[in-house]
Amino acid sequence: MITNNSRTILLADDSVFFRTKLSAILSEAGHRVRFASDGRDVIREIQIDPRGVDLLILDLQMPNIDGFGVLEWMNDNGCRDAFPVLMITGVYEPSSVVEKLKKLGARGLMSKAFSPEQVMYRVNTLLFPEKRIDRKEDRVPVSMPVDFTVGDETYTGFLLNVSVGGLFLHTKFELLPGAMMKLKFSLPGNNRVINAMGTVRWSTPSSAAQSLFGGAGVMFTYIAAEDLMMVREYIERETVKFDAGG
Repeated sequence: MITNNSRTILLADDSVFFRTKLSAILSEAGHRVRFASDGRDVIREIQIDPRGVDLLILDLQMPNIDGFGVLEWMNDNGCRDAFPVLMITGVYEPSSVVEKLKKLGARGLMSKAFSPEQVMYRVNTLLFPEKRIDRKEDRVPVSMPVDFTVGDETYTGFLLNVSVGGLFLHTKFELLPGAMMKLKFSLPGNNRVINAMGTVRWSTPSSAAQSLFGGAGVMFTYIAAEDLMMVREYIERETVKFDAGG
């Protein structure tokens, strides 16, 4: 989940706390982050260097000029398709607001009650859409503990995303490509324990072990049919939710 293909993200929010929280996640994932405290700052940044922004994360409620105002300015000044815009909000927004944002060119709406995995799923989907197209399977964020056994030793890590073909395992334990393991985990909203076997396809550098996104990509080599169906149904539900801007 730590990218080698760094992008510049303009983060616009009047809350210093929120900017700090979100920028820490984005920076740790390998991206460059610039800041704006309100809509006027956003417009100024775009006017200075519109090609210097790869993604705008824009708060809906801001002083001076709010998120709607920024989108309207972008539409009126030929910047609608300059880069994707991901809206963020601290309150529940009705469907009428979501539809208005879409008409103005926003590519998604995300609640501020996010997890790091949800943030990076939304961000990477917008920054690297070709990767989602090239993949034969959807991968969705999840944050659940997972027990994994390598040899005779059992450890506990965290499941950060899952697909029907495998998962990303966050752990400080160094896992080498090719390592075989047994996995035991559950999915949100379901108490059933899934038992599977997998092999490490890739792992992050050892320097990333202490980060939010250090770990390994694991491909399932065995998972029972009923467990695979459960994983598939969970992915379908989450994909619909995220694509709808939830």
